[in-house]
Amino acid sequence: MAKSAIGVGTNANDGTGDDLRSGAIKINANFDEIYNELGNGTNLASASSTQTLTNKTLTAPSINGVVGGTQTSATITTLTTEGITNATGELEITAANQVVEIQGGGSNSGAITLNCEQNTHGQKIIAASHSVLQSGGPSTLTLPGTGAASQELVSTAATQTLTNKTLTAPTITGAGAIAGVFTGNITGNVTGNVTGTVDGVVGGTTPAAVTGTTITSTTTFQLKTYADTTARDAAISSPAAGMLVYLTATNKAQVYTGSAWETITSS
Repeated sequence: MAKSAIGVGTNANDGTGDDLRSGAIKINANFDEIYNELGNGTNLASASSTQTLTNKTLTAPSINGVVGGTQTSATITTLTTEGITNATGELEITAANQVVEIQGGGSNSGAITLNCEQNTHGQKIIAASHSVLQSGGPSTLTLPGTGAASQELVSTAATQTLTNKTLTAPTITGAGAIAGVFTGNITGNVTGNVTGTVDGVVGGTTPAAVTGTTITSTTTFQLKTYADTTARDAAISSPAAGMLVYLTATNKAQVYTGSAWETITSS
């Protein structure tokens, strides 16, 4: 309401001003408006007392100390200058249940955008859509822990190197290579077909004894071929008894007896 002024008349005691009751009513009305505007109707807001302000707009405020309580229906549109920070300059939010929730709306899921140091590019962390999330509460994504090397998430598109990872029932497709030194055993059965060219010597330079599969009369195979004994010994430094090779220098097959290579000849 507009301020209610007390009528004082034109001259002193000329009888044209407000009577005492009318003047008191105007005074009470003015104070009621002040107490409602700057307080709760009964008490004025004070910097030293705990009070609740409703429907107030704070322009360029400086908020210090601990911000607490339950927020039910308010919108913060802009935080400017330094924002809300702790003593070392970070934005610090302390939630009672250690969870900060960013709600989605319309066709958008809740998201956080992290900008680069120049604020010209950013990366968005966004929740999955409603159609793919399971009911019964939010799922949990645990970030990698710290270690000697820097940590990063695995991307479905980027080229990355994974170390000390276990793949359970994987499907490996496309062209590639399996490289490096394997010290463990490869166990289990291969139920599919191996097609293409398989280069190298089974077992490397120290082949292990293996249990073979019966070769039928319609199946053919070719021995591993070497130019001569020098090439053979360079490739197979610790042969296993029973190993067969073929030398093109002599056009003869050889078998390792456990102590020496013997040439297989006709009688």
